[in-house]
Amino acid sequence: MGVEVRALRDAELALAGAVAARALRDNPLMTYSVPGDGLDRLQIAYDTFGDRIQPGMIGALVGGHVIGIAGANAPGGCIAATATPELRTMPGVSPAEAVGYDRARHTVSVMCDHDLDERHIHVGPVGVEPGVQGLGVGSAMLRRICDLLDADGEVAWLETDKPENVPFYRRHGFDVDVEERRLGFPIWFMRRTPR
Repeated sequence: MGVEVRALRDAELALAGAVAARALRDNPLMTYSVPGDGLDRLQIAYDTFGDRIQPGMIGALVGGHVIGIAGANAPGGCIAATATPELRTMPGVSPAEAVGYDRARHTVSVMCDHDLDERHIHVGPVGVEPGVQGLGVGSAMLRRICDLLDADGEVAWLETDKPENVPFYRRHGFDVDVEERRLGFPIWFMRRTPR
């Protein structure tokens, strides 16, 4: 397919945010946080992930078109370190009864509850255009990130809410540290020690 895997350039960041949104919009965390119409969820996913795409994140490109994104947030850059106190606080309603902003609060509080206390790089978002998933694009990007993590001696941390992603991340050296079900579906928090 002729996939180029490299650090994204500034002009490619918005395109990468759109790829992340399309790749992740129907994941359980997104459908819990933003129930209903997929188009509304796509816009909110773009707003969410578009803001988190930073220069230097790894992208996969074919003919100059971004088809994948693999982020790695520096220590102190993950949601647990950047979320406001209000967003970090569990709302007074159960996850099943929550609506609107309270769903986002449940999601963020779960993420914050399981953030590592040790220095780490938070990997994510990792997403590939739906039409080219399963062709090795995600693996190529994640290999690049893992090589960088190993060279720097950094611990990595991520979460996934799709069972098929757990063996994918395990192939790259991640191990399940916690399986969380508070939101009504499993979220696997995974840690990787540098090689």
